[in-house]
Amino acid sequence: MSGSIQQGEKRAIIDIGSNTVRLVVYNGPPRAPVVVLNEKVSAKLGKELGKTGLLSEKAMHAALSALARFAAMLKLLKVTDVDCVATAASRDAKNGPEFLAAVRNLGLSPRLLSGEEEARASATGVVAAFPGAKGTVGDLGGGSLELVSIDGDVRRGGITLPYGTLRLGDLRAGGPAAFAATVRQGLTRAGWSGGAGEPLYIVGGSWRALALQAMHEIDWPLDDPHDFELSPQTALQLCRQFENAKPEKADPRITASRLASLPDAAALLGQLLEQIGPSRIVFSSWGLREGLVFSRLDAETKAQDPMLAGIAAFARGAQVAPDHAEAVAAWTKAVCAAPSTDDNLRLASTMLALAAMRTEPNMRAEEAMSWALRKRWVGLSARGRAMMAMTVFANSGLIEVPPAFSRLASAEDLHEAIGWGLAIRLCRRLTGCAGEALARTALRLGEQELVLILEEPVQALYSNAIGKDLRRLAEWLGVDWRVRLALDARSNELNAASVQ
Repeated sequence: MSGSIQQGEKRAIIDIGSNTVRLVVYNGPPRAPVVVLNEKVSAKLGKELGKTGLLSEKAMHAALSALARFAAMLKLLKVTDVDCVATAASRDAKNGPEFLAAVRNLGLSPRLLSGEEEARASATGVVAAFPGAKGTVGDLGGGSLELVSIDGDVRRGGITLPYGTLRLGDLRAGGPAAFAATVRQGLTRAGWSGGAGEPLYIVGGSWRALALQAMHEIDWPLDDPHDFELSPQTALQLCRQFENAKPEKADPRITASRLASLPDAAALLGQLLEQIGPSRIVFSSWGLREGLVFSRLDAETKAQDPMLAGIAAFARGAQVAPDHAEAVAAWTKAVCAAPSTDDNLRLASTMLALAAMRTEPNMRAEEAMSWALRKRWVGLSARGRAMMAMTVFANSGLIEVPPAFSRLASAEDLHEAIGWGLAIRLCRRLTGCAGEALARTALRLGEQELVLILEEPVQALYSNAIGKDLRRLAEWLGVDWRVRLALDARSNELNAASVQ
């Protein structure tokens, strides 16, 4: 495969794993691809591998049947950009070459990834989801565990170990002490010594199931496991709890097969926590497949903020032009105390707040809150989600903080976000987001006063309702307020005339 991915071009990844065979079709913005089709079959290619060294006939039949369907589906969808990869089971099995030959007979072109290539692809997916991330990526598949270091990019020297979920049951049969020794010795033989005191980013369906159950146990206010974090102490406590028995009350989103593998996945994570000593555990829903997509982007696209790319595409679908949102964000910037690191978050919150205005009035606040808290915005933290949700709330005139938000962001952050939302509300109600109105009006915040500046041609835009919005914003900021006319709204020079 060659060439870069273009905007709006469908692209597909077929992942022939040791446990599942999966097809994912992506569309939308290249930097924040949208999943339009996601199918998997639990073929369990690696189930008998540890005992026989072979892929079983039953597993190969299930996998090939699924792949035949995938090939037919891609033709119907007219998707020609397809990357088909095979991982640990196909790599380790004696009859792996024969199986891949059968896959080629279906019209697919499978690439057999080495252990290091698999590790690097998964780590690339994490770097794509968490720009600038530093630490260790651990990817638990059905046949293997991959570990690789990242530091804003993927470092060389990733390792692969035969500790996939399909093999963990046998490895744990000798008891906890023997299993701990197996993991410790495996890391030593592979020469792994990194990760202490740094984040551990973990990837894989069984570990995502662990995240879902952990979120269920602590009544976490978000339901997307992506970017869910645990301290090493809490994670180890939960791992010890889960490794001994399946939960009595499992999260309903966990499938039966993932629930069955939960004790083994928890036991392995517990050993990694003890052996590596990370500073925190971060769950990533982006891994190998997203890494393969990201690796083909050009440098300029890779450098984009995935949160902004995703929300901008969503806002366009709601008929909100990103340049209009940028103009509103610029108009409201004067009253925002957030540091420059939050500028993208404020712009994204503005886009979502404006998109909410395209829905029915009785649904705006609730629907926009759901967008902020529940949609998978890659690159958006729990803190950012709460601030974004609070922004869209305040844009609708609601300033009471829901209790759940206080678990995600500080009181200071939420206070700041309410200011963002009230400023957006004032801006859109005053100007209608019209370009000329935005250019001929402005806000200025001093130490003791918030001033709304109006050029004479747009004086008629001011009303009692606008005055109430301005007063509410000023009171929230803890300052007085005033409206003044000016020859140039972009200038700090004001005349003495006041609008009452």
